[in-house]
Amino acid sequence: SSGINAEWPLRPGTSTTHNLSIGHCNIQGGLLNLSKSNELTQLIRTYKLDLLSLNETNLTDSIHTSTINFPTSFDFIRCDRPNSTRGGCGLMVSRKLDYTEIKMDSKLDNIEAIWIKLNNSKINICSFYRSEKLCSVDNFIDYMNFCMKKLSGKKVVWIGDINIDQNNISSSQYKKLDKALKCYNLVQTIQGITRVAKK
Repeated sequence: SSGINAEWPLRPGTSTTHNLSIGHCNIQGGLLNLSKSNELTQLIRTYKLDLLSLNETNLTDSIHTSTINFPTSFDFIRCDRPNSTRGGCGLMVSRKLDYTEIKMDSKLDNIEAIWIKLNNSKINICSFYRSEKLCSVDNFIDYMNFCMKKLSGKKVVWIGDINIDQNNISSSQYKKLDKALKCYNLVQTIQGITRVAKK
């Protein structure tokens, strides 16, 4: 698959493993903004994406999916943050794909995630967003453990923003994530810096 990771303004990076083209973008709100939704459509066309994972969708249940300007050839599955106009995640899925939405009821708090299974290839895909303020690394890794045990022996792809500095390999957050990834033979495909945080 191709992995596209992008921030606004769009600065995508790519990697390849299977015959599935997957992208990720931290949209930072603005899905109702026509220029941003047009940029997403262009991103899909340029990279011929089958799936596009979105973080920080900033949607509420008062905003109907039909009011968002997306290509008609894609379904949009969303996970809004409860009682908030911030955060949340979404997954744009090409209607060419035969897929089933999966529910992962972990009972853990502050998890923003969407799961689908691609029925033909039997690949399970999670689109997620971990808020640094609301979801501790330990909580997210507990969620990862729950899901990976439930999907034991199956193909799994995680797409999202975990908000951990991958260049600070001495940090406890990085070490915890690295240990969890190695435990499940997961490999991070995006290796470069995607955003420099303002201090």
